[in-house]
Amino acid sequence: MTLEKAPEYLIVVEIARRLFGKLGDRECLRLEMPYRKVLAGAEIAKGRGAPLKAIKDGKKADLALLKNRDKPTCVIEVKRDPNYQALVRDLERLRDVVYACRSQRGVLKHGFLSIYRSGVDTESEVDAIEKFFKENRHRAQAKRPITRKLRYEKAASIVVEITAARDG
Repeated sequence: MTLEKAPEYLIVVEIARRLFGKLGDRECLRLEMPYRKVLAGAEIAKGRGAPLKAIKDGKKADLALLKNRDKPTCVIEVKRDPNYQALVRDLERLRDVVYACRSQRGVLKHGFLSIYRSGVDTESEVDAIEKFFKENRHRAQAKRPITRKLRYEKAASIVVEITAARDG
C-alpha cells in the first residue's frame, strides 16, 4: 500500500506514534475518546455557546492528549481527502469544544485538524478553512494552516490549530 492510499486510521496511529515519543511524565494519549469524556475532564465555561450541538450523537475525538490521565489538553481530528461538509463538521466540532473550554482554569486550550490529501492541490481546503474562520471569528481563532507536501509521495498535509476567541 502506498502512503497516498493509506486509510484514515493508519494516519491517526502514525500521528499518535510520533506524539508518544514527546509525551511528558504525566501525559498520555487516548484514541477515539468520546467528546462527552473530553468535556467531563475539562473545565467548561458556562454561558453562551453551550450546550454543544456539534458533539452530540456520541462523537469521538480521533486523538486526545491528556494530563494526569484524565485532563484533556488538546484534541486532534484527522481527515483524509475530506469533502467540504466533512471539513466544516470537524471545524465546528473543534470550535465548539475549544470554545466551551475557554475558561482560564481549564486545561483544554487547543484543537488540531490534520487533513491528509492524496493529491497536490490543497488550495480549495485552505480557502474553505480561511472562510470558516472569518465566519466564526467571534468563537474561534486559527493560525494560518500549515501545508506540507510529502517529499516522495503525491500527498499533502494541512494542519490547523484552533484556539478560542477571547470573550469580549
